[in-house]
Amino acid sequence: MKKKWIGIFTLLCMLLSFVPAFAEEGRVFDNADLLTAEEEAELQVLSEEIQQEWDMDLAYLTTNDTEGLSVREYGAQFYMEKNLGIGEDYSGLIFVVDMGSREAQIVTSGTAIDIFTDYYIEVIWDEVMGYLSDGDFYGGMVDLADNVSYYCGEYQKYLEDPDYISAYEQDQDVNVLPVFMGIAVLISLAIAGIGVTIMRRSCDTIRPFTDGRAYLKGNGYHLRVNQDIFANTHTTMMPIPKNDDTNHHSGGSWGGPSSTFSSGGRSFGGGGGKF
Repeated sequence: MKKKWIGIFTLLCMLLSFVPAFAEEGRVFDNADLLTAEEEAELQVLSEEIQQEWDMDLAYLTTNDTEGLSVREYGAQFYMEKNLGIGEDYSGLIFVVDMGSREAQIVTSGTAIDIFTDYYIEVIWDEVMGYLSDGDFYGGMVDLADNVSYYCGEYQKYLEDPDYISAYEQDQDVNVLPVFMGIAVLISLAIAGIGVTIMRRSCDTIRPFTDGRAYLKGNGYHLRVNQDIFANTHTTMMPIPKNDDTNHHSGGSWGGPSSTFSSGGRSFGGGGGKF
C-alpha cells in the first residue's frame, strides 16, 4: 500500500514538472487583464498557426508598467527573457500594449525585421490603432495576426517570383507619377514660353507690304518631275537575348528600409505609437 502511494506521488511530481514547460509555450501574456480567457485561447491558436505555417513567432504582452523602460525596449527585454522566436535568429514579433502610457509597439526580431519593414509596420499600425482607440484590444490583436500571416505569404511570393511587384513598390510608383507629370508640365510650359518669346521678337522687324508683286518670283515658276526608283531590300534578323537571371526582381524592392535598435546585444525592429 505504501509503495502504491509512493508511485502515485512520483507520477504527480512528474506531471507537475511538465506544467512550466507547457506554460512557456504560451504566447499570450495578458498582465493588464485586457482579455477574457476565451480571447486568450483564440489568440494562442492564431499564434500557433502562424508558427506552423511560416516559422514565425507571434506573442502578445499587455502591461500597466514598463518599469522605466520605453515600450519597445520593455518588449525586447521580455522577448529575450521568455526565449521567444523561431530558429537561430529568433524570428518573430511581440505586440506590446502598455496601458500606463497608452502606447503600443510591434517589436520584430530576426527575419521579421526584413519582412515587416517601416512601410508595412506603418500600414499595420494604422489598422490596429483604430481597434485600440475604441477599446477593442482583442480585435486589434486578431487584426495584427491576420496581417502577419498575409505579409509572410506575400514575402514568400516575392522570393519565389522574380516579376513580383510588392505593395510598397506599387505605392512608390503611384506617389512618383504625379511628380513626373508635374515636371513634364513645367518643362512643356517653359519650352512653349521660350518659343512664343522668340516668335514675338522676330515679328518686331516685319513691316507691312501691300503690293502683291512681292510674292511673285521674278522669272515666273517652273514645274520639274522627280522620280524615285526602288532597287532592292535586305533584311537582317538578330535573336533577342533571354534574361536567365531568375533571382532578379524586376518589380523592385520588397518594402524599403527597417529601422532597428539594439537591446541585450541583439537587434530589433518594429514600430507603433499612442492610441
